[in-house]
Amino acid sequence: MVKHIPKITSAEISMLWSTYIGDTMSICVLKHFFQTCEDLDVKTIIKLALKFSQDHVALISDLFTKEGIPLPNGFGDQDVNLQAKKLFSDITYLRYLHHMGRTGLNSYSLAKSISARKDVRDLFKQFYIQTEMLYDRNAELMQEKGIFIRSPYISYPDKIEYITERKFLGGLIGHRRPLLGIEIAHLGINIEVANVAKTILLGFSQVAQSKKISDYFKDGYELGKKMVEDFMIKLKEDDNSYPSTWDSTITNSTDPPFSDKLMLFHTNVQSAIGIGDFGLAIAASFRKDLTVNYEGYILRVGTYAEEGTKLLIDHGWFEKPPQSIDRESLRNQNIMKR
Repeated sequence: MVKHIPKITSAEISMLWSTYIGDTMSICVLKHFFQTCEDLDVKTIIKLALKFSQDHVALISDLFTKEGIPLPNGFGDQDVNLQAKKLFSDITYLRYLHHMGRTGLNSYSLAKSISARKDVRDLFKQFYIQTEMLYDRNAELMQEKGIFIRSPYISYPDKIEYITERKFLGGLIGHRRPLLGIEIAHLGINIEVANVAKTILLGFSQVAQSKKISDYFKDGYELGKKMVEDFMIKLKEDDNSYPSTWDSTITNSTDPPFSDKLMLFHTNVQSAIGIGDFGLAIAASFRKDLTVNYEGYILRVGTYAEEGTKLLIDHGWFEKPPQSIDRESLRNQNIMKR
């Protein structure tokens, strides 16, 4: 009996394609981090992250080759300068890996849940397990070094209550109820993510070869700065504790470790992560003012990301993702032949 193996679905090929592109970018970033890292404990974490990214690229390459799918170009040696001077601190490396690890856990969990073929599900399961291991080791090291950013604390609940008045949802002006624990958690997460993005964007703006692209990164830094300020106000208004706003150290180097193409793509990835985080925060927030705030930033970050995509397209750096057949184009081509 011949066992039928179905083709991989649109969801599977898209998630695999995106993972491949992302990991080729990560390999470049992590190679530079490893080359310039001074803390041996941090270097061990970076080495593990680099190995996992290289494993992912190799496994997806093998699957795509078997399926007859062309490999994306992604990023390579031309996009990283291993002789470039150190741009970010070792602490930045840890915070970066913590942030990207959290994103990886979310992405691989989603990818597995929408995949049908067992070999693809097994692949994303393996990626998730590796990322979980990396995330835990990184979190433990951050805690040992006293740089782990915890979510704000609240008092433990001491009784069960039900909501009986619609004013619980609040309004855009006037008195508002205290923040829920889950609302505080999302504000804290978004502050920390924006702080990491600010550091990366400020560093990118310092080393970008194109003034237009450098200015784009600087605009992103200012957007992240405003985001942190607004979210911090929400916590301060409620007299809540709030996470550190300390920015990791950026050196005075103007030597670009990465190509402008890689840094632009990286920034678009960060924007997509931010928009996804805002969506999760909206789903978990009941206060109207928080929802409006997050919706506003979805629009602003979305507009910022669109400008980044335009820059990628203008420079011929935007690799086309997998898509369905353009039937209208085929019909037009057929008519032209007649």
